[in-house]
Amino acid sequence: MSNSPKRSLIDGLANGLGYGFILIVVAFFRELLGSGTIWNYQVVPQAFYDAGYMNNGLMIMPPMALIAVGIIVWIQRAHQQKKEEGK
Repeated sequence: MSNSPKRSLIDGLANGLGYGFILIVVAFFRELLGSGTIWNYQVVPQAFYDAGYMNNGLMIMPPMALIAVGIIVWIQRAHQQKKEEGK
């Protein structure tokens, strides 16, 4: 209870926006790599499929969301560590 209601509201909104952003990023990459589409619009060119590219069905399965979030956390921590070493 160390924060005022105004600061707590701002903190809650910022946490919600950050969490929502991460969900959108994870969903974007899962859709792109899992089925080659974004909102059912084909993004991966047909030439890739003709050359032997196959959609990664594992990406659209629920466990890959956890792995994708883990990769995002790993990248963020590595970036933060580099910033702290540079001080």
